[in-house]
Amino acid sequence: MRGADTGFTLVEMMVALFIFGMIASASVFLLRQSVEAEARSAVRLEEMGDIRRFSAIMAQDTTLMLPRPSRDAIGSDRVALMSGNGLLLGFTRQVVQIDPQPGVSSLQRIEWALRDGQLTRAVASKADGAATTAPVPILEGIESAQLRFRDKQGLWQSDWRPQRTNELPIAIELTLAQVGNPGAPLVLQFLVAGGGV
Repeated sequence: MRGADTGFTLVEMMVALFIFGMIASASVFLLRQSVEAEARSAVRLEEMGDIRRFSAIMAQDTTLMLPRPSRDAIGSDRVALMSGNGLLLGFTRQVVQIDPQPGVSSLQRIEWALRDGQLTRAVASKADGAATTAPVPILEGIESAQLRFRDKQGLWQSDWRPQRTNELPIAIELTLAQVGNPGAPLVLQFLVAGGGV
């Protein structure tokens, strides 16, 4: 039995320091894991927010899509819905005007495209004869985009080849492969309000 004035032995001190070091190392490891998980969650939440924002814009566009052919800036005819040749989707949409101004069209030309890994959206102030503005990036990190169109018979087509110039599909399916995400692609479906006409 020890006396009251004896201290710890060197072995006891080493064991205590070893245990303290293990606890400190485990704490640092758990803290680092927690910080990394939080950072990954923040990135994923931001990506999900970007996808929701894109989906909302595209859904609004397809809801306002009109079965109306148009003319480009040099006067060439365009069908109501165009796809291909560098253009993901091109169409005319109706813009709701709360306080209509004289000479301001309620029709706009919308063009979606995939450029350099970005889904971009360009707008022309009029459906006929106006050039689109510079494309605005809406969604980034896109490796590829594939479209399918549902016709009035309920059949899905990979190419949109309308019988009439004012014909629209009843729905559009967009499949997106994201950069750095080798998992299942993102599949979004949008109803076309003017497609039932």
